[in-house]
Amino acid sequence: MILAIDAGWILGIQASHVPSDPRLRDWGALHAVVERHRFERFAGEVYYEETPTRAATLLETMVLLRPFEDYNGIIGAACAWTYMEDSGEVMVPPPGAMSQLVRDLREKRTDLLDAARRLRSWKS
Repeated sequence: MILAIDAGWILGIQASHVPSDPRLRDWGALHAVVERHRFERFAGEVYYEETPTRAATLLETMVLLRPFEDYNGIIGAACAWTYMEDSGEVMVPPPGAMSQLVRDLREKRTDLLDAARRLRSWKS
């Protein structure tokens, strides 16, 4: 089963995981976050087949496109984590590992496939 999300799902994550209410600065970037994770090669044929890869697209796209004025890394990490859990794949990352992944994506020291590999390795 593929969990379908929308912009409202992300805004709900944002509202419950950041200390303030950062202004959404780019609705198009938020839309891109949603659409990338559910991209299909052809109608009904998903491109990102595994849950960790779809979760990683949420994280990477959020970090790189920065749809919010602030907290994009926290929101992206919370989206990836929640997406995994809502899909039935619980993660237990080592202490500081998710923060390091966000930094690595932000600084372009890693890519989508490595982010997905890390998320997959943290499944309990």
